[in-house]
Amino acid sequence: MKIKKYTRYLLAIMLIIIMAAIIGSLVLRYNIKPNEVFYIDKENFIEDGSFENFNQTPGDCCNGNPGNASIFASKSTDSLKGEYSLKLESSNHCACIAKNIIDLTNTKKYLLSFYYKGKNAKICNWIIGDDLCNPDANLGSSEKWVAYRKLLIFTNKSRDSLINFYANSDGRVTTTNLYDDLQVRKLTQVDPPYPYKPNEQYLIKTDPSNIVHNGEPLNDEEGYYLVTGAPDITLQFPLTELILLLFMMLVVVRLLFKKEIIQTEKTMMRDTRRNI
Repeated sequence: MKIKKYTRYLLAIMLIIIMAAIIGSLVLRYNIKPNEVFYIDKENFIEDGSFENFNQTPGDCCNGNPGNASIFASKSTDSLKGEYSLKLESSNHCACIAKNIIDLTNTKKYLLSFYYKGKNAKICNWIIGDDLCNPDANLGSSEKWVAYRKLLIFTNKSRDSLINFYANSDGRVTTTNLYDDLQVRKLTQVDPPYPYKPNEQYLIKTDPSNIVHNGEPLNDEEGYYLVTGAPDITLQFPLTELILLLFMMLVVVRLLFKKEIIQTEKTMMRDTRRNI
C-alpha cells in the first residue's frame, strides 16, 4: 500500500513539473518578436504618383472584344491627394494606363499602395522578365476611396515592373474608375530589435499563425504585415495546450486524492440507489 501511494505521489509531482514547464513556455513565448523587420523608404519610385501632371493616352487592354473601343483617360478633380486623380473611363473595351517603377532592384522588396473608387477597379503589376502579373487583382466597386496595399517581391529574372490600372466595359454601360496616390516604396531590412518610432510604419514578417494586433496583412500566406510603431505579436489562443493542461490537472487530482474521490463516488452511487 505504501509503495502504491508513493508511486501516485511521484507521478503527480512529475505531472505538476510538466504542467509548470508548459505554462512557463506559453508565458515566455506568448509575446513574439518578428522574424524580419523592414524600414519603409520615404522615396516614391513612381513618377507623378498623384497624377497632377497626367497626360498619357490610354491603351485598349481588351481589344479582342466586339465593336469599336470607346476609352478615355484624364485628370479628375475628385482626388484624395493633391488637386487631381487619374480618371479612366470606358464605354466599350478596357481603358488602361501603366506606370513603371523607377530603377527597379529585383533583389529588394517594395511596398505598393494606392487608393481607388468606381466600378470594378483592377490592378495588374506586369513584371517584365517573369512575364506575369503580380499582383493581379479585381478590386471590386466602391463609391468611396479605398486603400490598397501589397508587398511586391521580384525574382532574378525581373527586369522592369509596370503598374497597370483599368476601366472595363462590355459595351452595355459606361465604367468610370478613379485612382490616386500611387506609391511604390523600397524596403530595407534592419536587425531586430529596432528602435521603432510610434508614428512610423514598418513591414514585418512573422509566422502566419501568429496574431499581429496592430498589423495589416499584406501577403497573408507569407506572414507579412504593415505595422505602425512597435509590432504587437502574440501566439494564437493555445487551445491544444489548455486541453492538455486540463487533462493533466484531472489526473493529478485523481492521483493525490484517490481515496477521497473513491469515497465520494461510493456515496453518490449509494444516494442514487436510495432515490431510485
